[in-house]
This record gives sequence, structure tokens and C-alpha cells, in this order.
Amino acid sequence: MAAQAKILIVDDERDLVDAYVRLLERSGYRCAGAFDASQALQIIDAEPPDLVITDLSLPDSSGIDIIRRVRAKLPVAPIIVMSGHNSPGLHEAALAAGADISLLKPVSIAELRRVIGEALPR
Repeated sequence: MAAQAKILIVDDERDLVDAYVRLLERSGYRCAGAFDASQALQIIDAEPPDLVITDLSLPDSSGIDIIRRVRAKLPVAPIIVMSGHNSPGLHEAALAAGADISLLKPVSIAELRRVIGEALPR
């Protein structure tokens, strides 16, 4: 399943989303990109992904709120959060809200592939 898994990448940095989508598709994943929470939730409703990667800072929603909203719609899909902020408690709050893995940006594509491989069922 992992090689054909659909991944949703949510980040307001369009270049980052485009790069991750392109590189993860080369690894055999099906990917969709969203640049804010509203767009992400539309994609989730239309074709639920197997895994969600989201930034904690989105223009139209707090990172914690998007995690809760994604978790409510996709109770078993792994959620990976990324943030450029290493604020005390931020990553812990993300995990408490329902994220499975929290990473500090920048995240290399090799690290992202490794984490995705560990998060998705075999």
C-alpha cells in the first residue's frame, strides 16, 4: 500500500509544496498539494489521502486547528507536521492535538521519505 499511498502536503510555501509533490511522486506516491487549510479540507472531502503532511503555520488556520480538523475527518491517517518554529511546547501541542510525527524545518526529502515509510502501513 505504501508505494501507492496518496499524500496530501499542506504548506503556504508554494515552492516547497511543489518540490515535495514532484519528489515524492518520483518515489511512487500519489500526491496533492494545498496552500491553506480550506483547500486542504476540500481535497480531503473529495479524495481522502492516506497520509497528511502539514505546516503548523497556515494563513487561514492555526496549525493545531488544522490537525484537529484533519484528525476528525481522517481518524486513522498518519499526520506529519512540520514547522520552522522551535517554540517550547509547539511540537508537543501538535502531537497532543493528534499529529503522529513532528519535524523541525527544513526537512530534507530523504528524511521525509524515511518518516513517510515509517508512518504508512506496509
